[in-house]
Amino acid sequence: MNPVAEKLGVLGLPRPVADLAAKDWDAVVVGAGHNGLCAATYLAREGRSVIVLERSERVGGACTLERPFSDERYVVSPCAYVAGLLDPLVISELGLSERGIKIRPAQPGLFIPFDDGTAFVEWADEERTVAGLRDLGLADSEVQGYLDYTDHFDRCRRLLRKGDRDTWVGDTPTRAEIEDLLEGDRDLIDLVFEASIADVIDRHVTDERLRDALYGQGLIAAYGGPKTPGTAMIHLMHSMGELEGSPASWGYIEGGMGMVSFAMADAALEAGAEIACGVPVARVEPGEGVELEDGTVLRAATVVVNADPKRLLGMLEGSQAPSEFTDRLAAWQVRSPVVKVNAALSDLPHWTAAGGATWPAAGTVNCRESLDGAQAAFEACDRGELSIGFVEIYSQTADDPSVAPPGTHVISAFCQYAPADATSKEWDGGLREEAADQVFGMIERFAPGFREQVLEYEVMGPPDIEERIGLTGGCIFQGECFPDQMWENRLASRTPVEGLYLCGAATHPGGSVIGLNGRNAAMAVLADER
Repeated sequence: MNPVAEKLGVLGLPRPVADLAAKDWDAVVVGAGHNGLCAATYLAREGRSVIVLERSERVGGACTLERPFSDERYVVSPCAYVAGLLDPLVISELGLSERGIKIRPAQPGLFIPFDDGTAFVEWADEERTVAGLRDLGLADSEVQGYLDYTDHFDRCRRLLRKGDRDTWVGDTPTRAEIEDLLEGDRDLIDLVFEASIADVIDRHVTDERLRDALYGQGLIAAYGGPKTPGTAMIHLMHSMGELEGSPASWGYIEGGMGMVSFAMADAALEAGAEIACGVPVARVEPGEGVELEDGTVLRAATVVVNADPKRLLGMLEGSQAPSEFTDRLAAWQVRSPVVKVNAALSDLPHWTAAGGATWPAAGTVNCRESLDGAQAAFEACDRGELSIGFVEIYSQTADDPSVAPPGTHVISAFCQYAPADATSKEWDGGLREEAADQVFGMIERFAPGFREQVLEYEVMGPPDIEERIGLTGGCIFQGECFPDQMWENRLASRTPVEGLYLCGAATHPGGSVIGLNGRNAAMAVLADER
């Protein structure tokens, strides 16, 4: 375990703030989330003097580890919970494996129980998946439709990441360039820029069980339902990675997702960067540096911001930043319908569709309404109601018992839909308990007795995520990932403000724990210096 992980990311100050302010830095990085740490490492390795400033006491941002329960042997990540898009290039170049990062594939890839006691189960072994579909009594045409559906997304991934260029590395291609890379295939172009996840599903299958099983990955953090245009792009984004050579796969980081950030922090420190925690930045002064909330100024010609666009907008208030840039930040969409539930359990859920066994917990379990029911849940959310129609569940301890007391377990549930505009007062006034009741009820529907297994839990609605993690609106991707905010419409590493760069999830290639956002920003800084 690296030294940062031993401290669970709580680093404090490397030296007094006055000493930090006495130095002229080459670069200040605002925010010690994983992308900020990644950018700092690449810059420091090129001999730049770099200071990373973090508002909280712990590095990692949304990809960190905390001890939220009365028994501190429980360790959970408040937001990020599984890896699938962490880029192999970043893993290799930063030596993350040598710093303790071990990834274990989550299998089954998807376990989706139905009310009739059957389940859709997707394995890495395609033949095993197909055998399960046949056991469900699906017609050959439906099985082939499912295979064509998965290949449709995989072909898009191969063309955009394994073709003439890897479109996630460096500056984003334009739409015209993407259409060329997709060889003019109108269905693939529609997948990237227009289609809803329901549209794509309905082109391939008609069986209601498959329709209900396949829509979920198009909803992750989306302020929309399965029939909302652009949700196919959200599924595509989550299909664009590789996990140890296996495409579109997800897995557990041994020790929890925060280990990724802790390994990156260790790499940054080894490269010569300094990291200061508990140091909130109030203002960015382009070309000059940053001002802390206590009025201290740290001088740097380059500022790399990992904070979300809305927080950056506040930091630029009163500066000479071009109005077209600040107007774009002001218009940036950060609506979030996400509820995160973390729980300590006496036992793993016993799934009816698995014959009462617990094995699905080693993979990804989705408890949800039908496709049409999920659409109705979003529409209720859009009217201001809490309506949990989709619950994605991961259990770190099903594969890695190190994060809980012996014989007990933890789960993380990523849930939708919460009303995006509900206030902290409303969450404190009963919405939080109502969310827990709906989420636990959804799980209990497919795993009877689950409520009795819950020892402790925490619920984070959008205002809680904003307060604890610093993500405006509780938007885990620093901005919606619909087509109108992706590719050339996503924020770039370079800004029109001299000396100001962005490295957070609001930049290309998008949200999730990727690391390329930080790498892309660092490469832009170094290229511009040259």
